[in-house]
Amino acid sequence: MPVGSTRASVSLVKLTMLGSGVRAPFVLRGLAVAQAELGLDEVVLHDTDPERLELMTALGGHLCAEWGARFTVRGEADARAAVAGARFVFSAIRPGQEAARAVDEEVPLKHGVLGQETTGPGGFAMALRTIPAMLAYARLIEEKAPNALLVNFTNPVGIVMQALHDHSSVRAVGICDGPISMQRSVAAFLGLPRERVHADYFGLNHCGWIHRVLVDGRDRLPELLDRFEDLQAADAQWRLFDPGLVRAIGMLPMEYLYFYYYRDQAVAHIRGSGSSRGRQLQKLNDALWPVLRSCVDAGDLPGARAAWERAMSERDATYFARERGESSSEDEPDEDDDVFAGEGYGGVATAVMAAAVQRRKVPLILNVPNRGAIGGLRDDDVVEVTCLADEHGAHPLAQGAMPVAALALVGQVKLYERLTVTAAVEGSYDAALGALLAHPLVASYPAAKAILDGYVDDLSGLLPPLGRRSDVP
Repeated sequence: MPVGSTRASVSLVKLTMLGSGVRAPFVLRGLAVAQAELGLDEVVLHDTDPERLELMTALGGHLCAEWGARFTVRGEADARAAVAGARFVFSAIRPGQEAARAVDEEVPLKHGVLGQETTGPGGFAMALRTIPAMLAYARLIEEKAPNALLVNFTNPVGIVMQALHDHSSVRAVGICDGPISMQRSVAAFLGLPRERVHADYFGLNHCGWIHRVLVDGRDRLPELLDRFEDLQAADAQWRLFDPGLVRAIGMLPMEYLYFYYYRDQAVAHIRGSGSSRGRQLQKLNDALWPVLRSCVDAGDLPGARAAWERAMSERDATYFARERGESSSEDEPDEDDDVFAGEGYGGVATAVMAAAVQRRKVPLILNVPNRGAIGGLRDDDVVEVTCLADEHGAHPLAQGAMPVAALALVGQVKLYERLTVTAAVEGSYDAALGALLAHPLVASYPAAKAILDGYVDDLSGLLPPLGRRSDVP
């Protein structure tokens, strides 16, 4: 019986990927590497853009064949059919694509406020577009794959996870590659395999800290703080932060905290670069898709792979460059770099799924409901913490009380996240305005209202209806 038939698919171990953007091959690579643990028979790609789905299915299938994957790869345009019977669903959707992201970032910059994909108003606008789409997919999963585990990489991860937790019954775990990159960096600096190093992490997505580093039961964090300059020399991701700042807070900050600790500097750098990251990636992707189209039409899948790898190398080389105030010429891609090097989010996603399949407990830093892990936050607040993942999902480990300054920041950002979910679900202009006003990077009524009205005007048709607009000038 054909693999794609309904009766045969009942017995298949199926994974569905929602979103077939340019980063889909990274997830497929993780699945191929972990295929012995996952036991997948079929990976189904789904996207609302038929051409993107066709091209990524062709490229992804070619790559998986090269990697010796034993599962099949196919595309499915119908969302219900794509989700039906899945054991796992991986989500990485982006309503509006990079063109909308560019608007997300550029509107607040006009008012001197940070414009970034997930942090501040940029993340707010993206969440307003994304939450309704993700909740619609959640309804399909509830109906067609009620036992599936949703592994969510759709940004902004923390806010999307809050919406899924509050407004659906789907089993979901949120992932981010930032904390695992921090842990891997610390382990390499200490000369140890990552598995030997336990990192206790707490906060929200893109707003968290490593506050304990255990090796054989001993906390090595004081040593890392004392030698922070050496850690910076070993890994560029730490160079965003002054050693004096890191020692003052007594924790290792994740890179997106740069936007809070260096707010004015970040805004000045981005504005001075002459363009937003979203606009840069829009240009990169707009150039890539026609090349992929040409290669696929000509049957030149090795050429498609080469074009894709060049684009991903350029994307990686320019990551955080404008935010740091560096020109793109300082970050030219190295043609010898392997774009699949490191674990990345594909590795985190497959680790979550492998823990479920193998029924073993694996320590991972994930986005889940708090359930008492962080003192001072609600049990149903979605947080990013060290967890144990197993066949039941992810279980947060107790992290204790946060330092007062960190808890104040997290509490304010959590309030913003909850108001954003309310605005997206209820279509409330007042909740949307309140969300921006609550965000510590805005915290100004005139700026919040101007930014919100800018989004309503410039993202017409992409945002949920927000009801009445306030008449207060």
